[in-house]
Amino acid sequence: MIISFSTDMSPGKSSKSKKDKTVIATALLAIIIICTLTVFLTVTYYPDIIENLFKEEQAIEPGDLADVHYIGRYASNNTIFDSSYEDPENKTGGNPLQVFVTLNSSETPPDEYNTYSNMIGEDFVEGFIEGLDGLKTNQVATIGPLTAEKAYGISPKVGDTIDFSAAAGIEYILKILDIKENVPMPPELAQYFGDEPTTIYILREESHYVGEIIDTYTDALGTPIWENATVVTKINETLLWKYTTPPEGEYENLTWVDINLIEGYQIIYPQNASKITTINETTIILTHYPEINKSIKLFDANNPAGADYIIESITNEKIVAYLNGTSEENKTIREFDITITIQRNETQNITQAYPKVWLEYALSIIRSFDSSLKLSLNPVADETVNFEVKIVKVYKPS
Repeated sequence: MIISFSTDMSPGKSSKSKKDKTVIATALLAIIIICTLTVFLTVTYYPDIIENLFKEEQAIEPGDLADVHYIGRYASNNTIFDSSYEDPENKTGGNPLQVFVTLNSSETPPDEYNTYSNMIGEDFVEGFIEGLDGLKTNQVATIGPLTAEKAYGISPKVGDTIDFSAAAGIEYILKILDIKENVPMPPELAQYFGDEPTTIYILREESHYVGEIIDTYTDALGTPIWENATVVTKINETLLWKYTTPPEGEYENLTWVDINLIEGYQIIYPQNASKITTINETTIILTHYPEINKSIKLFDANNPAGADYIIESITNEKIVAYLNGTSEENKTIREFDITITIQRNETQNITQAYPKVWLEYALSIIRSFDSSLKLSLNPVADETVNFEVKIVKVYKPS
Protein backbone atom coordinates (compact mmCIF):
# COMPACT_ATOMS: atom_id res chain seq x y z
CA MET A 1 0.00 0.00 0.00
CA ILE A 2 1.41 3.40 -1.00
CA ILE A 3 0.39 6.50 0.92
CA SER A 4 1.38 9.87 -0.46
CA PHE A 5 1.26 13.34 1.05
CA SER A 6 1.38 16.65 -0.79
CA THR A 7 4.35 18.73 0.19
CA ASP A 8 3.51 21.73 -1.93
CA MET A 9 3.87 24.56 0.58
CA SER A 10 4.29 27.41 -1.85
CA PRO A 11 3.50 30.86 -0.41
CA GLY A 12 0.83 31.61 -3.04
CA LYS A 13 -1.33 28.58 -2.36
CA SER A 14 -1.09 28.94 1.40
CA SER A 15 -2.29 32.55 1.32
CA LYS A 16 -5.21 31.72 -0.94
CA SER A 17 -6.29 28.74 1.23
CA LYS A 18 -6.30 30.88 4.35
CA LYS A 19 -8.36 33.57 2.65
CA ASP A 20 -10.95 31.01 1.47
CA LYS A 21 -11.24 29.53 4.93
CA THR A 22 -11.73 32.99 6.43
CA VAL A 23 -14.58 33.76 4.01
CA ILE A 24 -16.26 30.41 4.69
CA ALA A 25 -15.93 30.85 8.47
CA THR A 26 -17.38 34.35 8.29
CA ALA A 27 -20.32 33.14 6.23
CA LEU A 28 -20.98 30.23 8.59
CA LEU A 29 -20.85 32.59 11.59
CA ALA A 30 -23.36 34.92 9.93
CA ILE A 31 -25.69 31.99 9.21
CA ILE A 32 -25.42 30.77 12.81
CA ILE A 33 -26.17 34.28 14.14
CA ILE A 34 -29.19 34.67 11.82
CA CYS A 35 -30.55 31.23 12.72
CA THR A 36 -30.04 31.80 16.45
CA LEU A 37 -31.75 35.21 16.26
CA THR A 38 -34.64 33.74 14.26
CA VAL A 39 -35.20 30.93 16.76
CA PHE A 40 -34.98 33.39 19.65
CA LEU A 41 -37.54 35.76 18.14
CA THR A 42 -39.82 32.90 17.15
CA VAL A 43 -39.77 31.32 20.58
CA THR A 44 -40.23 34.69 22.28
CA TYR A 45 -42.95 36.21 20.14
CA TYR A 46 -44.50 33.36 18.19
CA PRO A 47 -44.49 30.24 20.41
CA ASP A 48 -47.41 28.75 18.46
CA ILE A 49 -45.17 28.52 15.38
CA ILE A 50 -42.65 26.34 17.21
CA GLU A 51 -45.45 24.28 18.71
CA ASN A 52 -47.05 23.66 15.33
CA LEU A 53 -43.77 22.97 13.55
CA PHE A 54 -43.23 19.85 15.59
CA LYS A 55 -46.81 18.89 16.35
CA GLU A 56 -48.91 16.69 14.14
CA GLU A 57 -52.30 18.27 13.42
CA GLN A 58 -54.99 16.50 15.41
CA ALA A 59 -58.50 15.84 14.20
CA ILE A 60 -61.48 17.13 16.18
CA GLU A 61 -63.11 14.50 18.39
CA PRO A 62 -66.15 14.66 20.67
CA GLY A 63 -65.21 16.52 23.86
CA ASP A 64 -62.65 18.75 22.12
CA LEU A 65 -62.74 22.54 21.95
CA ALA A 66 -62.31 24.42 18.69
CA ASP A 67 -62.12 27.97 17.38
CA VAL A 68 -64.16 27.94 14.18
CA HIS A 69 -64.90 30.61 11.60
CA TYR A 70 -68.11 29.92 9.72
CA ILE A 71 -70.39 31.27 7.02
CA GLY A 72 -74.00 30.06 7.05
CA ARG A 73 -75.90 30.04 3.76
CA TYR A 74 -79.40 29.05 2.68
CA ALA A 75 -79.08 25.93 0.54
CA SER A 76 -81.87 27.14 -1.77
CA ASN A 77 -80.08 30.27 -3.04
CA ASN A 78 -76.65 30.40 -1.34
CA THR A 79 -77.57 33.64 0.45
CA ILE A 80 -75.59 34.30 3.63
CA PHE A 81 -77.75 34.42 6.77
CA ASP A 82 -75.04 34.37 9.46
CA SER A 83 -71.26 34.46 9.83
CA SER A 84 -68.49 34.77 12.39
CA TYR A 85 -66.56 37.02 9.97
CA GLU A 86 -67.09 40.76 10.05
CA ASP A 87 -66.82 40.68 6.26
CA PRO A 88 -67.97 37.22 5.17
CA GLU A 89 -67.54 37.96 1.47
CA ASN A 90 -63.81 38.51 1.94
CA LYS A 91 -63.56 36.31 5.04
CA THR A 92 -61.93 38.98 7.15
CA GLY A 93 -62.41 40.38 10.65
CA GLY A 94 -64.73 39.06 13.31
CA ASN A 95 -64.08 36.48 15.97
CA PRO A 96 -64.21 32.71 15.50
CA LEU A 97 -66.96 30.79 17.25
CA GLN A 98 -65.73 29.04 20.40
CA VAL A 99 -67.20 25.56 20.11
CA PHE A 100 -67.44 22.79 22.68
CA VAL A 101 -67.79 19.78 20.40
CA THR A 102 -70.49 17.65 22.02
CA LEU A 103 -73.97 16.48 21.07
CA ASN A 104 -74.99 16.46 24.73
CA SER A 105 -76.44 19.96 25.03
CA SER A 106 -76.47 19.82 28.85
CA GLU A 107 -72.76 18.88 29.11
CA THR A 108 -70.39 21.64 30.21
CA PRO A 109 -66.78 22.19 29.07
CA PRO A 110 -63.74 22.14 31.40
CA ASP A 111 -63.45 25.20 33.63
CA GLU A 112 -60.58 26.71 31.66
CA TYR A 113 -62.78 26.66 28.54
CA ASN A 114 -65.96 28.02 30.15
CA THR A 115 -66.54 30.47 27.28
CA TYR A 116 -67.02 27.57 24.85
CA SER A 117 -70.41 26.00 24.10
CA ASN A 118 -72.17 23.88 21.50
CA MET A 119 -74.59 26.69 20.67
CA ILE A 120 -74.57 29.11 17.75
CA GLY A 121 -75.98 32.15 19.47
CA GLU A 122 -78.98 30.75 21.36
CA ASP A 123 -79.45 27.69 19.15
CA PHE A 124 -78.12 24.16 19.29
CA VAL A 125 -77.44 23.17 15.66
CA GLU A 126 -76.93 19.42 15.75
CA GLY A 127 -75.62 19.01 12.19
CA PHE A 128 -73.02 21.74 12.69
CA ILE A 129 -71.54 19.96 15.71
CA GLU A 130 -71.61 16.59 13.93
CA GLY A 131 -69.88 18.09 10.89
CA LEU A 132 -66.87 19.30 12.92
CA ASP A 133 -65.93 15.74 13.89
CA GLY A 134 -62.69 14.74 12.13
CA LEU A 135 -61.72 18.19 10.82
CA LYS A 136 -58.20 19.53 11.50
CA THR A 137 -56.56 22.87 12.20
CA ASN A 138 -56.59 25.20 9.15
CA GLN A 139 -58.89 22.84 7.29
CA VAL A 140 -61.67 24.44 5.25
CA ALA A 141 -64.81 22.35 4.73
CA THR A 142 -68.50 22.57 3.95
CA ILE A 143 -70.97 21.11 6.44
CA GLY A 144 -74.27 20.34 4.81
CA PRO A 145 -76.70 20.53 3.30
CA LEU A 146 -78.41 20.23 6.69
CA THR A 147 -82.16 19.71 6.84
CA ALA A 148 -84.20 21.83 9.25
CA GLU A 149 -84.25 18.96 11.77
CA LYS A 150 -80.44 18.97 11.82
CA ALA A 151 -80.14 22.76 11.61
CA TYR A 152 -82.36 25.42 13.20
CA GLY A 153 -85.44 23.31 13.79
CA ILE A 154 -89.10 23.26 12.77
CA SER A 155 -91.61 26.06 13.43
CA PRO A 156 -94.22 24.99 16.00
CA LYS A 157 -97.80 24.46 14.84
CA VAL A 158 -101.19 23.84 16.44
CA GLY A 159 -101.24 20.40 18.08
CA ASP A 160 -97.49 20.27 18.84
CA THR A 161 -96.43 19.57 22.41
CA ILE A 162 -93.45 21.18 24.14
CA ASP A 163 -91.79 19.32 26.98
CA PHE A 164 -90.46 21.81 29.53
CA SER A 165 -89.71 19.09 32.09
CA ALA A 166 -85.90 19.04 31.73
CA ALA A 167 -85.69 22.81 32.24
CA ALA A 168 -88.42 23.05 34.90
CA GLY A 169 -87.23 20.12 37.02
CA ILE A 170 -90.79 18.72 37.19
CA GLU A 171 -93.11 17.17 34.65
CA TYR A 172 -94.36 20.14 32.67
CA ILE A 173 -95.69 19.63 29.15
CA LEU A 174 -97.55 22.26 27.12
CA LYS A 175 -99.67 21.75 24.01
CA ILE A 176 -100.24 24.45 21.40
CA LEU A 177 -104.01 25.01 21.16
CA ASP A 178 -103.99 28.08 18.93
CA ILE A 179 -101.65 30.51 17.17
CA LYS A 180 -102.88 34.07 16.66
CA GLU A 181 -100.72 36.14 14.32
CA ASN A 182 -100.35 39.94 14.25
CA VAL A 183 -102.60 40.58 17.24
CA PRO A 184 -102.28 43.18 20.03
CA MET A 185 -100.06 42.26 22.96
CA PRO A 186 -102.27 41.26 25.93
CA PRO A 187 -102.34 44.18 28.42
CA GLU A 188 -101.06 42.03 31.28
CA LEU A 189 -97.97 41.14 29.18
CA ALA A 190 -97.29 44.57 27.66
CA GLN A 191 -95.30 45.73 30.70
CA TYR A 192 -92.86 42.88 30.12
CA PHE A 193 -92.74 42.55 26.34
CA GLY A 194 -93.89 45.92 24.97
CA ASP A 195 -97.16 46.78 23.28
CA GLU A 196 -96.28 46.07 19.63
CA PRO A 197 -98.52 43.60 17.72
CA THR A 198 -97.15 40.07 17.89
CA THR A 199 -97.89 36.39 17.44
CA ILE A 200 -99.63 34.86 20.46
CA TYR A 201 -99.41 31.15 21.29
CA ILE A 202 -102.17 29.64 23.41
CA LEU A 203 -100.61 26.80 25.40
CA ARG A 204 -102.42 24.15 27.45
CA GLU A 205 -100.91 22.37 30.47
CA GLU A 206 -100.90 18.68 29.54
CA SER A 207 -99.57 17.22 32.79
CA HIS A 208 -102.86 17.36 34.74
CA TYR A 209 -105.09 14.31 35.24
CA VAL A 210 -108.21 13.29 37.13
CA GLY A 211 -107.20 12.24 40.65
CA GLU A 212 -104.18 14.55 40.71
CA ILE A 213 -103.45 16.17 44.07
CA ILE A 214 -103.08 19.96 43.81
CA ASP A 215 -102.01 21.80 46.94
CA THR A 216 -104.05 24.94 46.27
CA TYR A 217 -103.76 26.52 49.71
CA THR A 218 -100.20 27.03 50.92
CA ASP A 219 -98.41 29.11 53.54
CA ALA A 220 -95.85 31.84 52.92
CA LEU A 221 -93.15 29.22 52.29
CA GLY A 222 -95.29 27.29 49.82
CA THR A 223 -96.00 24.46 52.27
CA PRO A 224 -99.56 23.09 51.98
CA ILE A 225 -101.89 24.31 54.75
CA TRP A 226 -103.95 21.15 54.17
CA GLU A 227 -101.74 18.48 52.64
CA ASN A 228 -103.32 16.23 49.99
CA ALA A 229 -106.64 18.03 50.50
CA THR A 230 -107.47 19.20 46.95
CA VAL A 231 -108.00 16.69 44.14
CA VAL A 232 -108.72 17.13 40.41
CA THR A 233 -112.18 15.77 39.57
CA LYS A 234 -112.64 16.77 35.91
CA ILE A 235 -110.65 18.22 32.97
CA ASN A 236 -111.59 19.66 29.59
CA GLU A 237 -109.64 21.50 26.89
CA THR A 238 -109.19 24.71 28.88
CA LEU A 239 -110.23 24.06 32.51
CA LEU A 240 -109.87 21.63 35.35
CA TRP A 241 -112.18 21.18 38.34
CA LYS A 242 -110.81 20.54 41.81
CA TYR A 243 -112.48 19.72 45.12
CA THR A 244 -111.09 20.51 48.59
CA THR A 245 -111.66 18.43 51.72
CA PRO A 246 -109.68 19.68 54.76
CA PRO A 247 -108.47 16.77 56.93
CA GLU A 248 -110.32 16.31 60.20
CA GLY A 249 -108.33 17.70 63.10
CA GLU A 250 -106.81 20.46 60.93
CA TYR A 251 -109.57 23.02 61.27
CA GLU A 252 -107.88 25.29 63.83
CA ASN A 253 -104.57 27.05 64.50
CA LEU A 254 -104.08 27.78 60.81
CA THR A 255 -101.58 30.33 59.49
CA TRP A 256 -103.53 31.58 56.51
CA VAL A 257 -102.17 33.10 53.31
CA ASP A 258 -104.66 34.69 50.92
CA ILE A 259 -103.32 34.77 47.34
CA ASN A 260 -105.21 36.55 44.57
CA LEU A 261 -103.41 36.21 41.24
CA ILE A 262 -106.02 38.20 39.31
CA GLU A 263 -105.79 41.28 41.52
CA GLY A 264 -102.13 40.66 42.22
CA TYR A 265 -101.83 40.55 45.98
CA GLN A 266 -100.83 38.22 48.80
CA ILE A 267 -101.86 38.64 52.43
CA ILE A 268 -100.17 36.73 55.27
CA TYR A 269 -102.33 36.68 58.42
CA PRO A 270 -100.88 36.26 61.95
CA GLN A 271 -99.52 32.83 62.83
CA ASN A 272 -101.97 30.19 64.11
CA ALA A 273 -104.77 32.78 64.24
CA SER A 274 -107.29 31.38 61.73
CA LYS A 275 -109.75 28.48 61.81
CA ILE A 276 -112.66 26.88 59.95
CA THR A 277 -115.95 28.00 61.50
CA THR A 278 -118.38 26.51 58.94
CA ILE A 279 -118.08 23.75 56.36
CA ASN A 280 -120.70 22.15 54.10
CA GLU A 281 -120.77 20.40 50.71
CA THR A 282 -120.04 23.57 48.75
CA THR A 283 -118.26 26.10 50.95
CA ILE A 284 -115.75 26.54 53.75
CA ILE A 285 -115.98 29.62 55.98
CA LEU A 286 -112.62 30.59 57.43
CA THR A 287 -112.49 33.15 60.28
CA HIS A 288 -109.45 35.07 61.54
CA TYR A 289 -108.92 35.60 65.29
CA PRO A 290 -105.75 37.71 65.50
CA GLU A 291 -104.64 39.67 68.57
CA ILE A 292 -104.34 43.44 68.74
CA ASN A 293 -100.86 44.72 67.76
CA LYS A 294 -100.10 41.62 65.72
CA SER A 295 -98.88 42.16 62.17
CA ILE A 296 -100.52 41.38 58.81
CA LYS A 297 -98.11 41.35 55.85
CA LEU A 298 -99.27 42.60 52.46
CA PHE A 299 -97.54 42.08 49.13
CA ASP A 300 -98.90 43.87 46.05
CA ALA A 301 -97.79 46.06 43.15
CA ASN A 302 -97.17 49.00 45.48
CA ASN A 303 -95.40 46.85 48.08
CA PRO A 304 -93.37 44.19 46.19
CA ALA A 305 -91.07 43.76 49.22
CA GLY A 306 -94.01 43.55 51.62
CA ALA A 307 -95.65 46.05 53.97
CA ASP A 308 -96.48 45.41 57.64
CA TYR A 309 -99.89 46.48 58.92
CA ILE A 310 -100.31 46.56 62.70
CA ILE A 311 -103.75 45.45 63.96
CA GLU A 312 -105.44 48.31 65.80
CA SER A 313 -109.02 47.04 66.25
CA ILE A 314 -111.34 44.17 65.28
CA THR A 315 -115.06 44.28 64.50
CA ASN A 316 -117.47 41.51 63.52
CA GLU A 317 -116.59 42.00 59.86
CA LYS A 318 -113.25 43.76 59.59
CA ILE A 319 -109.72 43.82 60.94
CA VAL A 320 -108.55 47.45 61.08
CA ALA A 321 -104.79 47.94 60.80
CA TYR A 322 -102.36 50.78 60.13
CA LEU A 323 -99.20 50.80 58.06
CA ASN A 324 -96.19 50.35 60.30
CA GLY A 325 -93.98 53.41 60.33
CA THR A 326 -96.66 56.01 59.66
CA SER A 327 -97.16 58.75 62.23
CA GLU A 328 -100.10 58.97 64.63
CA GLU A 329 -101.32 62.12 62.88
CA ASN A 330 -101.04 60.63 59.41
CA LYS A 331 -101.83 56.92 59.74
CA THR A 332 -102.35 54.83 56.64
CA ILE A 333 -105.33 52.63 57.51
CA ARG A 334 -106.36 49.43 55.73
CA GLU A 335 -109.22 47.06 56.49
CA PHE A 336 -109.01 43.29 56.03
CA ASP A 337 -111.98 40.90 55.91
CA ILE A 338 -112.32 38.87 59.07
CA THR A 339 -113.89 35.93 57.20
CA ILE A 340 -113.05 34.27 53.90
CA THR A 341 -115.40 32.07 51.89
CA ILE A 342 -113.71 29.20 50.06
CA GLN A 343 -115.55 27.37 47.32
CA ARG A 344 -114.82 23.68 47.74
CA ASN A 345 -115.47 23.01 44.05
CA GLU A 346 -113.31 25.40 42.01
CA THR A 347 -112.20 25.67 38.41
CA GLN A 348 -108.70 26.48 37.27
CA ASN A 349 -107.64 27.72 33.86
CA ILE A 350 -105.02 25.40 32.36
CA THR A 351 -104.21 27.58 29.36
CA GLN A 352 -101.98 30.59 29.06
CA ALA A 353 -101.24 33.11 26.28
CA TYR A 354 -97.56 33.60 25.50
CA PRO A 355 -96.07 36.08 23.00
CA LYS A 356 -93.63 34.89 20.36
CA VAL A 357 -90.64 36.53 22.05
CA TRP A 358 -91.28 34.56 25.25
CA LEU A 359 -91.75 31.23 23.47
CA GLU A 360 -88.67 31.81 21.31
CA TYR A 361 -86.54 32.31 24.41
CA ALA A 362 -88.17 29.37 26.21
CA LEU A 363 -87.46 27.01 23.30
CA SER A 364 -83.81 28.05 23.20
CA ILE A 365 -83.52 27.30 26.93
CA ILE A 366 -85.13 23.88 26.51
CA ARG A 367 -82.76 23.03 23.65
CA SER A 368 -79.83 23.77 25.95
CA PHE A 369 -81.16 20.99 28.22
CA ASP A 370 -82.64 18.69 25.59
CA SER A 371 -80.89 18.59 22.22
CA SER A 372 -83.63 16.33 20.80
CA LEU A 373 -86.10 19.25 20.71
CA LYS A 374 -86.78 20.15 17.07
CA LEU A 375 -89.27 22.98 17.57
CA SER A 376 -87.80 26.45 17.05
CA LEU A 377 -88.84 30.03 16.36
CA ASN A 378 -85.45 30.99 14.94
CA PRO A 379 -85.80 33.02 11.70
CA VAL A 380 -83.91 30.22 9.91
CA ALA A 381 -86.29 27.50 11.17
CA ASP A 382 -87.68 25.22 8.43
CA GLU A 383 -84.69 25.97 6.17
CA THR A 384 -82.05 23.64 4.71
CA VAL A 385 -78.63 25.26 5.17
CA ASN A 386 -74.90 24.90 4.49
CA PHE A 387 -71.97 26.01 6.62
CA GLU A 388 -68.55 26.82 5.22
CA VAL A 389 -66.12 26.41 8.12
CA LYS A 390 -62.45 27.04 8.75
CA ILE A 391 -60.87 25.40 11.77
CA VAL A 392 -58.66 28.02 13.38
CA LYS A 393 -57.46 25.96 16.32
CA VAL A 394 -58.20 22.70 18.11
CA TYR A 395 -57.76 22.13 21.85
CA LYS A 396 -57.49 18.72 23.45
CA PRO A 397 -58.61 19.07 27.08
CA SER A 398 -56.52 17.04 29.51
